[in-house]
Amino acid sequence: MTDLRGHLLIAMPGLLDPNFYRSVVLIVRHDTDGAMGVILNRPLEVTIKDAWAKVDGGTCTNTSKLHAGGPCPGPLLALHDGRRIIGERIIDGLHYSIEADDIRKIIEENVQPSRFFVGNAGWSPNQLESEIGTASWLTCPATETVAFADIRQEQMWIMFTRIATMRAITPNLSHRFFPADPQLN
Repeated sequence: MTDLRGHLLIAMPGLLDPNFYRSVVLIVRHDTDGAMGVILNRPLEVTIKDAWAKVDGGTCTNTSKLHAGGPCPGPLLALHDGRRIIGERIIDGLHYSIEADDIRKIIEENVQPSRFFVGNAGWSPNQLESEIGTASWLTCPATETVAFADIRQEQMWIMFTRIATMRAITPNLSHRFFPADPQLN
């Protein structure tokens, strides 16, 4: 099993499941128990500030959008850089937290960068590997900046589809097959 934590899953055009159609998913955990991720390109209309007022009533100045992390219910999840709150490491410079005390601190102290998700995407053992094997997903490594990028929902999918496709085909391109003068091609 290849550990895909810290990788992006980019839904292939043929993946018609409405939960994942044209989605970009960041894998935050992947082990023998399965995998968990959050959909990066599904912002909701509600802000963190509005949601927090209904949940906790405490101080919140974060007017960023809350994101739909996926179809599986779960606790509120925050992505952050791990400098002020440790949480669980995904990759260097990118951590996640689901503990109530961590979430409260991130919100009340307006820790930046951060992004919040309600729900998540989950896979049972070997399910994700099977889906990748049937060409439902492209994969590529994530960076800490991707998780916080303010890219429109559709544009994010298009951009990462191109990146993942180029990463997949580039190793098969060899300079040996290029003519010295490309005009002769």
